[in-house]
Amino acid sequence: MTTAEAFSRQEIREAVAAVLRLPADSIADDTNLVQLGLKSLHLMQLINGWRRAGHPVKLRDLAAVPTIEAWAGHLAGHAAAPH
Repeated sequence: MTTAEAFSRQEIREAVAAVLRLPADSIADDTNLVQLGLKSLHLMQLINGWRRAGHPVKLRDLAAVPTIEAWAGHLAGHAAAPH
C-alpha cells in the first residue's frame, strides 16, 4: 500500500478556516483552535476528511493540542508511516 501524502500547514489552515467560516489568514500556526470556536463536530468533520485521504488520525491526538502547528506534526507523522 502507498502512504498518505502529507498536508501542508496552509492546507490544514484552509480546512480549519472552512469549517469555522473564518479567513484562513486569520489563523496563526500556534492559535488555540478551540478559542476560535472549534467544536467537536468541526473536529470530526476534519478528521473524517483526513481519514478518507489516508491519514489515520485520532480525535484524542488532535484534541490534546488544537493548533495548526501540532496538527501538521501529527499529519506528517502519519504520512510517513506505511498503511
